[in-house]
Amino acid sequence: MLRNKSLVVGSTGLVGKSVVNHLIERGIAVLALVRNDAESDNSLLNYYKIDFDDLHLPDETFSDIKDIFICLGTTIKKAGSKEAFQKVDITYCHEIAKQAQASGVKNISIVTSLGSDSNSTNFYLKTKGMIEDQITEIDFESISIHRPGLLIGTRNEMRLGEFIGQKIFPYVLDPFLIGSMRKYRSIKGDTLAKAMVNLSGDEKGVNFYYFDDFNKSTINNS
Repeated sequence: MLRNKSLVVGSTGLVGKSVVNHLIERGIAVLALVRNDAESDNSLLNYYKIDFDDLHLPDETFSDIKDIFICLGTTIKKAGSKEAFQKVDITYCHEIAKQAQASGVKNISIVTSLGSDSNSTNFYLKTKGMIEDQITEIDFESISIHRPGLLIGTRNEMRLGEFIGQKIFPYVLDPFLIGSMRKYRSIKGDTLAKAMVNLSGDEKGVNFYYFDDFNKSTINNS
């Protein structure tokens, strides 16, 4: 379903970096939106520095792009406040998505979280639910919302809770999560990224994907 060029937002993070790699492995050119200067010696990868606080991207930014992957995210500690956190996780993501669709991009894939719910009393899950609600209101042909549990992998800035969780979840807790609880299992960031690439545009309308979908997709398309 993928064309020969894709847009990746959040390309330097755990999942976004792997999404870029999997696209390039398929010979798909990547335009990666970044906040800071970045260069690549790979002819298929082009970094495009933007001001996320002034998101008026020229139409040519989306030229020939059919698929957009949004892997953007932060923490309250890094953002500095709840308001700044939502600016990254909601405002930036929503604005880029709107401009992409208006410029002809057909398919969008975004990483949120298991338990995302705009009515949740948990701030993190509420925020993730809010961006889901806003994305689903945009008229893309295909919307893929990926809801992982704990992500496994090495981050640029590892958080203590995640570090501990990565040591415990895969070996101690995951084996006990069976049946309807399987979706709560941890997932490797690279597995999720590969699934995002495999599933982009696979189904029309709004689609939600979980643990078993990630693994099934990577097995069937390996």
